[in-house]
Amino acid sequence: MELSEIKGIGAKRLQALNEMGIYTPSDLLLRFPDKYVFCDTAIDGRVRDGEEISFVGDVVSPAKRSFIRRGLNVVNCTVQNNGVLVRCSWFNQPFAARNLQLGSRVYVVGKVKKFKNSVQLTNPTLLTPQDGDDGVIPVYKTTIPSRTFAAAVKTALDNVKVNSYIPSRLAERYGLIPLQKALQGVHAPRNRAELADCKRSVAVENLCYVITSYRLLKDDRRDFVYSAPPSVINDFIKGLPYSLTAEQVAAAREIISALRSDKLANMLVQGEVGCGKTVVAMLAMFYAAKCGCQSAIMTPTEVLARQHYATMVKILEPLGVKTQLLCASMNARQKEEAMFNIKYGNASCIVGTQSLIGDCIEYKNLRLVIVDEQQRFGVNQRAKLESKGNKTDMIVMTATPIPRTLALSLYGELQQTEIRELPANRPKIHTSVVPSVKIGDMYDYIGKKAAADERTYIICPRIDGGDDDVTGVDDIYKRLKNSALAPLVGCVHGKMKDAEKNEVMSAFKSGAIKILVSTTVVEVGIDVPEATTVVVYDAERFGLAQLHQIRGRVGRGVKESYCFLISENGTPESDARLKDFCGLKDGFSVSELDFNLRGAGDFVGLRQHGSGTLQIDNAIIERARALSDALIADGTSSESIIGSLKAPEFIRSVTMN
Repeated sequence: MELSEIKGIGAKRLQALNEMGIYTPSDLLLRFPDKYVFCDTAIDGRVRDGEEISFVGDVVSPAKRSFIRRGLNVVNCTVQNNGVLVRCSWFNQPFAARNLQLGSRVYVVGKVKKFKNSVQLTNPTLLTPQDGDDGVIPVYKTTIPSRTFAAAVKTALDNVKVNSYIPSRLAERYGLIPLQKALQGVHAPRNRAELADCKRSVAVENLCYVITSYRLLKDDRRDFVYSAPPSVINDFIKGLPYSLTAEQVAAAREIISALRSDKLANMLVQGEVGCGKTVVAMLAMFYAAKCGCQSAIMTPTEVLARQHYATMVKILEPLGVKTQLLCASMNARQKEEAMFNIKYGNASCIVGTQSLIGDCIEYKNLRLVIVDEQQRFGVNQRAKLESKGNKTDMIVMTATPIPRTLALSLYGELQQTEIRELPANRPKIHTSVVPSVKIGDMYDYIGKKAAADERTYIICPRIDGGDDDVTGVDDIYKRLKNSALAPLVGCVHGKMKDAEKNEVMSAFKSGAIKILVSTTVVEVGIDVPEATTVVVYDAERFGLAQLHQIRGRVGRGVKESYCFLISENGTPESDARLKDFCGLKDGFSVSELDFNLRGAGDFVGLRQHGSGTLQIDNAIIERARALSDALIADGTSSESIIGSLKAPEFIRSVTMN
């Protein structure tokens, strides 16, 4: 079945789906709903400020559009549920009034703002009831209408058979719902209980696939010996313009020892933000080069790859080690030269993005692969980089530490190395939540810092605010371009071309731009010593581990730095979580708290095509691990998973009914 065969998916909507990474029915089924409307919800006076509610209501006052000032208008109406009046407001969304006729019935999803005894929702999601609605209505925040997307998912489920890697006898033994039925229950549940059961079943199956794939791929029998003595790393250390910390030296020794052992290295290097993991990785790559073989380090963004490359050129090439960059934005001549140097061994140390795993990329003698910010990559991407060599050693690095029990479950017998110590003279980073009434003062502070040639990041959860109460990069950027700070402001986000992003980041580094409005594209590894302030809008929407990554963009110079969190739509629970975060200074304590509060989704990267995370807790991990053991013992199932490496998902196949 092709997506174009689904009713309602014409050429434009097909293109929109493709831009979301959805090309097949499998992709469609793995784009889970962002929210749900529970039709049986009855609102009462006990609803809490900041609580997200979903309900069916009747419009009791017609929608009225008002103009507040130039460029800002609002649509207001009142919806009633269970005798409670809910005032709904949509800013700069005139289309919101279309389905708000007096007496009409609507589905509403939004976060409560209580004012005295009234209940208010700002920019809530709005759906019109349709025939056939029953119990729970899924809401998809996509570039095509939610109803159209839901209908496409239903058509796919009605016309295909979803096949799992897990045999039915094992699925039954471990309490899994058949995959097709579980996906049906995630996309169109009849009630809350069914939704919870189906989401947990899908999460177990997904995580089981990740664990099993990784375990099956690892053949730890070494057939290559690193011949250079460990003492050669002293040349590298002597060439550094600074001294390594004791923990950096210890981590380097552990890595060299693992490379010289009789088993392939399989290591996780966890380190505090700014602790210097990158230089430890380069030391390992230097050692591999001195042993006559190639190494490659893969990064999640081109900005980070170019930053690593500049550092490698500065440190490694004076020591006689040739380096090579490979990124998507390079022109045809540059790519051809890079591919030649990689294939024929003219470069020993290679750095790049996912371009490193392209089908056309050949390595002469790849023995060591390093994945930077491993949580940003899937198991298949890591596996494909490993497969570019012959029995390669693997090092994965992260500044988002993974709790030990989770790491062991995901990666098996994984040697873990920790770098907690920060380089000497690192400044303090002060973290605080900024109340709404102080935001103006915060921008005055940012302006004064810009005048002193200091830089500020402003991080937003989305590029545009969308149809709910979310702050977008476009919103803040436009607001600042209409202020006295206009000449100092630039913006960067994931939809920009790599060349555009690199240009903006270069301007930020040089000081031509003092204030950078961005999505989390700058979350990992970006090193601008002059950056002393980072602002995070809608901080309640981020995991604590991710907030810690963002906070790590500042405090890389010599001046005290500040992280300001803005959370105008939080719940009492999220407010408490942010307050706890302000008191935590290291990533290890942050990750443990985040895992306890939110589960493992942020750590294992199980987001599906931009949708919400599949929630994973200890019970799910234990069941997935046990199921993985049984699956590996079943030879046929193991072979089918090994044969699936070119497919990035845990659905074995989708066939027509």
